[in-house]
Amino acid sequence: MLRSVGNYGRGLKRPTAHELSTTLLMAEEANTQSIVAEVKKTWIQTRVSIMSDGWKDMRGRQLLNFLINNPYGTVFLKSVDASDVVKDATLLFELLDSVVEEVGEDLVIQVVTDDASNYKKAGEMLMKKRTRLWWTPCAAHCIDLILEKIGSLPQHENALRKAKKVSNFIYNYGWVLALMRKHTKKELVRATPTRFATAYLILDRMLSLKQPLEQMFTSKEWDECSWAKKADGREIKKIILRDGSFWSSMSYALKTTRPLVNVLRMTDSEKLPGMGFIYGSMDKAKEEIAENLGNEEGAYKEIWKIIDDKWEFQLHRHLHAAAYYLNPRFQYSDNFSTHREIKIGSMVCMEKLIPNEEDRLQANIQLQLFQNKKGLFAYGRQQTVIDKLSPSDWWTTYGDDAPELMGFAVKVLSLTCSSSACERNWSTFNLIHTKKRNRLKTTKLNSLVYIMYNRRLQHKFIKRQTLKDDEDPLVSEDVPSDDEWLVTEDVPSADVDMSQPSGSQQVLGKRKRNTNKGKALQRVDEDGWEDISNRNDSLDISDDDDDGGDYSFDPHFKPLDTNDSLWDTLDI
Repeated sequence: MLRSVGNYGRGLKRPTAHELSTTLLMAEEANTQSIVAEVKKTWIQTRVSIMSDGWKDMRGRQLLNFLINNPYGTVFLKSVDASDVVKDATLLFELLDSVVEEVGEDLVIQVVTDDASNYKKAGEMLMKKRTRLWWTPCAAHCIDLILEKIGSLPQHENALRKAKKVSNFIYNYGWVLALMRKHTKKELVRATPTRFATAYLILDRMLSLKQPLEQMFTSKEWDECSWAKKADGREIKKIILRDGSFWSSMSYALKTTRPLVNVLRMTDSEKLPGMGFIYGSMDKAKEEIAENLGNEEGAYKEIWKIIDDKWEFQLHRHLHAAAYYLNPRFQYSDNFSTHREIKIGSMVCMEKLIPNEEDRLQANIQLQLFQNKKGLFAYGRQQTVIDKLSPSDWWTTYGDDAPELMGFAVKVLSLTCSSSACERNWSTFNLIHTKKRNRLKTTKLNSLVYIMYNRRLQHKFIKRQTLKDDEDPLVSEDVPSDDEWLVTEDVPSADVDMSQPSGSQQVLGKRKRNTNKGKALQRVDEDGWEDISNRNDSLDISDDDDDGGDYSFDPHFKPLDTNDSLWDTLDI
C-alpha cells in the first residue's frame, strides 16, 4: 500500500472513514466476489472438497470454518458457531450435511475434517446418507499426531527437550539472539501450521548449524559477555560443545522423522493436489526410515508400528488407494505396488463416483488401455512428460481414448488430502475483531471477514504455485511462531548493538507476555487457546453510524445481499 501511495505522488486524497466503511468496502467486496466466482466456474469440471476445522474465538465460542477447495484455489464459504454442536456426533452430522446441501451434493466428492471420534461418527453418518461422497480425515493432522507419538520415544524426547532449552535461551535474550544471527546468518525457529512439524524443522535447522553454533559459543564475544558467566549460559554452552548425546539423538530423531515431514510438506503444498500422492508417499517414508536405520527390523519396528496405527486405522481410505492407482507417476514406475487393497480401493471408488452401470463398465474396460500404455496413453508414458504435468492435467491431455475413466480419474486426482488451509486462517477473524466490544456493525464486519479470508487464501495459493525449489511450503509467514520454542517465562531481554563491548552489556528492560490485553490475539491448538500479544494485529475502522451498541461477529453470515448472492451468480 505504501509503495502505491509513493507511486501516486503528491495530491493523493486520503479516504475518509465513511468512504472506507461504505463505497471502498463495497468495491473491494465486489472485486473479491469476482475472484471467487472465477474459481467457482471450475467446480463442475473437477468437483470439490469441503474442508472444515474448528477454533475458539475471544468469547470462548467454538467456531467451525468451512472452505471449498479444488486445484484452482480455495475459497471461504462461512464460519458457524458450533459451540453446542461439536461434542454431539448427530448434530455435527446435520451441520456437515447442511453445508453439502448448500454447496451442492453433485459437486462434492469429499468432506475433510480432523479425525476426532465425534467427527468420525458424523462422517460415517454423512456417507450413509450421501452415498456418492467420502468423509476423510485431514492427513496433515494425522501425520502431526504420528510425529507427536514418535516424539515421546526416549531418544526423540532427549533431543527435543534439549533443543527447546537451547532455542529458549537464545531467543529469550536479545544480545544472545543477535550473536547467534551474526554467526549462523539464519533463524533457528520457523513457524509451520502444525506443532510437531515445527519441532522437527527446528531440529533439522539446528543440526545443520552445528558448526556455527559451536563457533558462537567458543568466540571471544561470548567469552566476554555477561551471559557466559551465568548458570543458564554455561549449561547451554555445555549442551552445544560437550554433550555428545544431544547431537547424536538429534541425528537419530531426524533419520526417523524427516521422511514423514516430507510427506507433511507434500500435503501442505498447493502446487499439486495431494490425494494422488499420499498413499505412495507414506509407503516411501516407511522405506526411507528403514533404510536410514540400516534396514534392521529391530531398529525401525517401533517407528513403523506408530505409523501403521495411525495410517491403517485412522487415515487410510479407499480414495487414497484409487488415487495412487490412477496416478501415472506411480502406475508407470518400476516399483508400482500391485497390492490387493489398491485394486479394491479403485473398484469401491468407481462404484461410488460412477453411478451409471454402463459408464462404470466402460471405465473398467478402459483401465486396460491405461495399464498397458495403449492409444494416447503411449504418448504420455515418458517420465519427463509425467513429471511436468499434474496427474489430473496428464489425464486431460492423454485420456481422450478413455473418456469415462478420464472423468473418474480427474475427479479423484483433483482432491486435496488436508484441511490445513482452514488452520492457517484462524487469525483472520481475530485480526479484524480483536476487541471484545468492536465498533464495527455486523454487516461491515462480515464483509471484512469475507474479503480478508478469501484474499489471504488467494495470496497463499498464488505464492504456493510459484514457490522455488529451495523454498519450504511448510514454513509460513501466516502462522505465528510457536511460543514454546521462543519464551517460557518472563525473562530479561535486550536489543543491543553488537558493535558495543559485549562484556559490559546490561539488561535494558523486561519482556513480558500477554500484557497488552486489549489487543491480544487468540491462538488455537489441540490443547486449547492462549492470548498472544501483538500490537499490530488490530484493524480499527470506525463506523460513522455507530450508536454505541455492542456489535460482534455473526458466525452464520452470508457476505452478500440475498438479491446479489455470490453463490447464485453462476448456474451450476
